Amino acid sequence: MSELETADEFQALVNSALPTLVRAAAVTENGKLYRSVMARIERPLLRQALDLAGGNQLKAARLLGINRNTLRKRLRLLGLLQSPGGNGTAAPAS
Repeated sequence: MSELETADEFQALVNSALPTLVRAAAVTENGKLYRSVMARIERPLLRQALDLAGGNQLKAARLLGINRNTLRKRLRLLGLLQSPGGNGTAAPAS
């Protein structure tokens, strides 16, 4: 499958799944629709970037085009990394 076909397939998947996700989040998230939907998209994106980078956060951040500290903050907020003061290892995947 070509990169263009993969991108088209991904777009079709998003277009088919997003309306249901948005409707459900609109009912349950009380004004936090954007955060809720973006967290569901961002979590697997960050996991994939870390996987591609072999767990190296600096490489993953560069791959994503963001600062390493931004990546670490997003990982913590999404529950993929322990808060500061922990032992610095990633939390178990949910």
